[in-house]
Amino acid sequence: MKTVIKLKKYMFVAACILMTASCEKSTVDAEAINANEKEGFMSTTGNSNTIIDDTQPIIKPIMHMKFGADVSKDEASIKFDEAIAKYHSKRGPILSGRITKWYYKVTTITGTYEDSGSNHCGTNGSVRLDVSFLTDLGIITKHNIVLDNPGNDREEGSWDIYYLELDLPNPLTIDWIEVDSALIKLKGTDGWFLKEVAIASTSGEDYTALSSQPKLWLDSSANNLWDSFDTNGHETTNKSGRYDF
Repeated sequence: MKTVIKLKKYMFVAACILMTASCEKSTVDAEAINANEKEGFMSTTGNSNTIIDDTQPIIKPIMHMKFGADVSKDEASIKFDEAIAKYHSKRGPILSGRITKWYYKVTTITGTYEDSGSNHCGTNGSVRLDVSFLTDLGIITKHNIVLDNPGNDREEGSWDIYYLELDLPNPLTIDWIEVDSALIKLKGTDGWFLKEVAIASTSGEDYTALSSQPKLWLDSSANNLWDSFDTNGHETTNKSGRYDF
């Protein structure tokens, strides 16, 4: 009889624990839903709710690294440069002169509550990038660069840095290249507060770079629509330098 009573006690306690856990999970889920509902439509670009053909061939970065808000810009740059050096140590040095490939890095910084007044600055939405380069032979534009990776990209306050290569169309005759402009795009309703975007060559010599600090929301009202920010003509955009081959 005692054994039966003890068993009933254990079953009662287990049921209570399961009910408590279920209630806590429901509360957490409800809070998450309410948070998303409160965020609402956030776009401040004036370019939201656009249909973009994202079925074109994509360009994937060679490398991606993410750094939290507690890491400074200088620290992030040093660690990323070390990773680049390690990558090329296995494939030979970055060549100069009349080369067929030229390397550059893209950095995005996600805002924080202090920047936006919201605790939901990050996004899990699809992010794509178009980049234009000015050369002595004309403009080179690369479309549909995918800035999505396994794991969590673009969390609040984080730095996401990507390493890419550019195939040069006429490496024997091109003399110089400059970063000219960038168009960064977000798909869907999971809004993103873009604090900064930057593009730069990875060589200290003949350095060319572009940086912009839009501090604005990208968002759309439907999952199949896109919002975008164009660095061209924006008041915070700065361009500098030229890479000579």
